[in-house]
Amino acid sequence: MLDLTPAWRLRVEQRLVDSLYRELERGAIHRPSWDAARITANLLSVLILLLPLIAFLTGIGLLIFYRPLWFSIILALLALTIAFVFRPRAGHIDGHQLVHREQAPALFAVLDEVAAAVGARPATAVAVTDEANIWYSQVGWRFRPVIGIGLPLWIGLQPQERVAILAHEFGHGRHGDLRSGWLIGNAHSVLEGLGATFSESPLDAARREWGAEELSGGTLFSRMVNATVGTVVRGLSAVLNRLELRSGQRNEYLADRRAGEVAGSEAAAHALERTLLADTSYDAMVRALRFPSELAPLDAVRRAVTEVPAREIERRLRVSRVHGTRTDATHPPTYLRTKLIRTRSATSARVVMGIDQARNIDRELAPASEQVLKEVKAEL
Repeated sequence: MLDLTPAWRLRVEQRLVDSLYRELERGAIHRPSWDAARITANLLSVLILLLPLIAFLTGIGLLIFYRPLWFSIILALLALTIAFVFRPRAGHIDGHQLVHREQAPALFAVLDEVAAAVGARPATAVAVTDEANIWYSQVGWRFRPVIGIGLPLWIGLQPQERVAILAHEFGHGRHGDLRSGWLIGNAHSVLEGLGATFSESPLDAARREWGAEELSGGTLFSRMVNATVGTVVRGLSAVLNRLELRSGQRNEYLADRRAGEVAGSEAAAHALERTLLADTSYDAMVRALRFPSELAPLDAVRRAVTEVPAREIERRLRVSRVHGTRTDATHPPTYLRTKLIRTRSATSARVVMGIDQARNIDRELAPASEQVLKEVKAEL
C-alpha cells in the first residue's frame, strides 16, 4: 500500500523514535508525565469540543434574540445541526460480534488474571473481528473496557504470545493513553467529522484530474471552503497528532514492558514479531474463504502463519529496521520494540496459558468466529 504520510512528518517521527529509544535504553521506562505537550493537547481538545457547545448556544440565542423570526429559525437550525452532528460521543462498538462473560468463562478467566497482573480494570466484553489486530477500547459513558480480538492475528499466536498481546492491550488501559481517553478521543472524532465535511472528496479530485469537472459556482465555493476551513481543520488535526507523538510512543514501550513482565520477555518479543505477519494471516483467511477446501478457514490461517520460516520473520525485521515499519505513527518501529524488550529481560511469567486452555478458549469463541467468517464471505 502506498504510504501517503508527508515527508516532514516522517522526519519528525524518525527524530522522535531515535531520541526516545536512546532515552529509554539508558534509563527506566516510566509513565508519561504532564509535560507541556500533554497539557497543550488537552487544552486544544477542550477548545475543539467547545465548538458544538458554541453552535448550540448560538442556535438558542438566534431563536430568542434575532429577528425576523423566519430568518432566525433558518440560521438556528443550521447552528443546531452543527451542534448535533459534531457533538461529543461516548465510545461504542459497532459491527462486531460481542462475547460476554457467561459465554466464555475460560477466556474471561485469563482476561481477569492478565488485567489483575497489569493492574487494569477487567474487560466487560470481547469483540471478535476479522481484523489482523488485537486492541483495547473504552465504551459507553461509563468507559467500560472492551478487548477486540482479530481472528487472523489471534489464531496464529502461541498461547503465551496471546497472554503477551493481552497484557500489552490492558497496559494501555492501565497507563491512560491520551488517544484512548474520552477528551482527546472525542476531539479527534470532531476533527474527523469536520475534515470529512469540509475536505475535497476523492471523486471530486479524480474528476478534476481527468478534466471532467465543470467550473461552476458550486465548484468554486467547494474549493474555497476546502482551501480555508478544510486547511484549518487539517492543521488542527496535525498539531494534535504531533502533540501526542512522544506520549503515544512512550506508552507503547511501557505497554511492551508490561507484556514482558506478565508473559515473559521472549513471549512478548515473539508476539510483536508475529504482528509482522498480519498481512499474511489476513490474506490466508480471505483465500480460504474465497476458495474453500477441506481445511477450515482458521486452520488455514494457523498453518499459513506457523509455516512461515524463521528466516522470513528475520527478513521482515530487517525491513522494519531499514524502512522504520510500524503499525502507525503512535507505534515505534517493531525492531526497536523487540530490541528494548530483550534488552530488559524478564525471564519469568506471571500468567501462563496452557495449550489445553488455549483450545478451550478457541472453542468458546467458535460461534462468534463462525459468524464473523460468514460476514466476510458474504462481502467477498
